[in-house]
Amino acid sequence: MSIHSSTSAADVLVIGCGLIGLACGAAAAQRRLRVRIIGEPRVGAASLAAAGLLAPSIEREDGHASDFATAARDRYPTYVEWLRERTGLDVPLNRDGIIQVALNEAGVRGLRRAKPAEAEWLDARELAQLEPALSHGLGGVLHPLDGSVDNVRLFEALRAVVDGLARVTVVSDTVTEVRFNGQVEAIGQSGSRYSADAMVLAAGAWSSTITGLPRAIPVEPVRGQMLAYAGSPLRRAVYGPTGYVVPRTNGRTLVGATSERAGFESITTPEGIAKLARTAVEILPQFAGSPPADAWAGLRPISADLQPILGADPDEPRLLYATGHSRNGVLMTPLTGDCIGAMLAGEPAPVDIGGFSIARFAIGS
Repeated sequence: MSIHSSTSAADVLVIGCGLIGLACGAAAAQRRLRVRIIGEPRVGAASLAAAGLLAPSIEREDGHASDFATAARDRYPTYVEWLRERTGLDVPLNRDGIIQVALNEAGVRGLRRAKPAEAEWLDARELAQLEPALSHGLGGVLHPLDGSVDNVRLFEALRAVVDGLARVTVVSDTVTEVRFNGQVEAIGQSGSRYSADAMVLAAGAWSSTITGLPRAIPVEPVRGQMLAYAGSPLRRAVYGPTGYVVPRTNGRTLVGATSERAGFESITTPEGIAKLARTAVEILPQFAGSPPADAWAGLRPISADLQPILGADPDEPRLLYATGHSRNGVLMTPLTGDCIGAMLAGEPAPVDIGGFSIARFAIGS
């Protein structure tokens, strides 16, 4: 394979063109850095396959992880407004809360026992008033601050932002190797070689496949299958005992999601589709007998402890990690961009990300 050098200079290379990579690139360019984003669409990339849940109150973490997830959710209103001002594109953001529905007495007891202080218990009557499609439910918990975002529209808006920034260049290539010499270098599958002063690894589920990094990246692909049904009988996302449903403004309802170690096979399976169809009917009986309108699968970048890997490498400070977001990549996109952009510019991150350092995976730590 022939290798040739790229011609135009950059201050920062961003490896990966999904939501996280685009957000990091945009944030760096806002700080007047010249950015080259290197990546190309991959089958199964999580950015377009997700449901867009913003649910830190339900998928609860402890300590700094909980604080970061909550701050990430609360960053969304100003972020989508910034995207609209820059691009004219509206990114649908649902802030009507998320319901966990109880469908039997055991579910009632479990949800009552686990309800956090800021959530609201709904009896069967209140549940049906709030969401008539859940009139079969025995009760539920409303998490009023959680919600969802249309991640496909978010991706389109972020791509439009970076395409409109003079300081950003997006290169369609797949980085296979990196090197750290006088400058950082990324070598693409095309044979091109890209150099800059700093690098951000934001390659999602493929992060661990890149050679030349200072250490192994504890991130693996975990497949999530999803369905979509025509019709949107809900105002807000709902979690049931075996999965969740998410209404979209385009009149569809998404159903998710499985969690399977299947390598990089981003295909649906009859078993996965059947499981999700049962979840859909469990929460929304009106979908019984209706075939799904669509089915797909994505690859989540799951880290060894399910938390993101953020910040500089301990031994190679020119390399910043923005990967391993696991189930929360969409949730954490804006705030991750804020943090990485600030660090690239020599500024403190707006929130503490010390607990997400890759150093936590060091042997004996």
